[in-house]
Amino acid sequence: MSTYDEEEREKLSWREIDKLKDRSKHVSREKPYYRKSRRSEWALKQYRKEAEKLLMGKKGSDKYIRACNEIHDRHGTPKFNSVVKKFIEEYGLPDDWDTLFLLLDYKDTDTVIEVLSRLVKTYRERSLTEIQGFKAKLEIMEMTSKNKKLKKAVQAVLEQL
Repeated sequence: MSTYDEEEREKLSWREIDKLKDRSKHVSREKPYYRKSRRSEWALKQYRKEAEKLLMGKKGSDKYIRACNEIHDRHGTPKFNSVVKKFIEEYGLPDDWDTLFLLLDYKDTDTVIEVLSRLVKTYRERSLTEIQGFKAKLEIMEMTSKNKKLKKAVQAVLEQL
């Protein structure tokens, strides 16, 4: 009567039958959610913070942060140039915009020109207020500088902006 032959039919193994059951619409496919504890999140943040400090070398130390703060504190005082000189000898030029901006008042022309080049590279990432302040500072430097080399460098930067 029927042309269906049971021997021709491929039999499923128990494993395949279980997989078919797992694909059922009645079985949840969501994986269980494991919530991290606040303590483990805090520990992970601390670990990352310490790893970043380690990779930064000298610039990740507390001593470096204190030296940067001293530059900010001594800006506009007679000790500013000596503090900056000591800082540059030990750490080189800083990476942050605010400290670099303060170094525009340093007495060494070559250092100021290098600071200018670093500030120009990152000025587009700054806020509008910071950009306007930077341009204003450069215009004042151009008008008041007695050093011809510095004056030319400032003029070149102003033309780029």
